[in-house]
Amino acid sequence: MGDAKTTYDEKFGIATFKREICAELGEAFWKDLIKNIGLPDINSEYKCQCYNMCQFMKRLEEMADPKTVKKILYKVRHGLHPSQCEWAHKEFMEIGDLDDFLNKHLNDELNHFIELNSEKKDFYGQEISDEVLTFIKENPKMLAPVREGNKLYCMAFPNNMKEYLRATDEKMKRYHACHCPFAKESILSENVVSPALCNCSLGHVMNFAEAFMGRELEGNMICSVLNGDLTCEYEIEIPNDIMQKYVTSKE
Repeated sequence: MGDAKTTYDEKFGIATFKREICAELGEAFWKDLIKNIGLPDINSEYKCQCYNMCQFMKRLEEMADPKTVKKILYKVRHGLHPSQCEWAHKEFMEIGDLDDFLNKHLNDELNHFIELNSEKKDFYGQEISDEVLTFIKENPKMLAPVREGNKLYCMAFPNNMKEYLRATDEKMKRYHACHCPFAKESILSENVVSPALCNCSLGHVMNFAEAFMGRELEGNMICSVLNGDLTCEYEIEIPNDIMQKYVTSKE
């Protein structure tokens, strides 16, 4: 999803949540939100099985309506912003066809992983073994959005693919799938962080789509390991004018 070409230039943490919450609901709301609860720390939240984030999300969902919560968390998007994928818009405009652009992006990403596999190199610390490469090939929407009608479908790359594929217990599979240091350890506890938090990941995935289409988009989380699913998956709506101008007439 463009991650191989993305430079992460902002430190992501609870300050990112504060920025977006205050921008949407104000400083007073933030102060009420965190009153008498521990503030989640990205570097130490695992020590308490993400209890602080569990309480933080519970309070946020009690104080704000679901639409507002989604809007805020979607903007958190792990500190990313579309300008970090400016190359994608230029490439899309040059190709001039949505399916051709997505296929090129998929092939570029897949070739990158084939190269990592053949050269015994890792991907953000993950070994790209033959088993992992096979799974990647079987799930192309992990590498690039896959279009079905007027929607794009995406799937998050499991955090620890090797252990994810080996796990036979569903809870452990979900645990190894999750990337979020604010939520991951809660999967092994009795109090799992609200799946609403996964709207951050929705924003992360949509960052690339918004960059190459050059506008804000609408999307939804359709599967989440925090909600009991074995994968995290998302759908993104393709605007009508993009469909009309950049989707081939093969249909």
